[in-house]
Amino acid sequence: MFSVSKILALVAILGAVWYGFKLIGRLDDARSRKAERSSRTDPTPRDRREEGDGVLDLVKDERGNYVAKDKRDDRV
Repeated sequence: MFSVSKILALVAILGAVWYGFKLIGRLDDARSRKAERSSRTDPTPRDRREEGDGVLDLVKDERGNYVAKDKRDDRV
């Protein structure tokens, strides 16, 4: 029924599974740290990143023309 070789095989299999999960966890942690570092050093300009979906807010100037909100000439 139970033999020493079967118990040792079971312990070896359980140990391999245990260390396998530990290795996978370490790889996931390293991958997430690498992604975090690359997102902090993103070469995309900040103002371009904030626009995101390409939507541009327009406002009507004193002449009746629609211009970009940040390009509006407030000198009157």
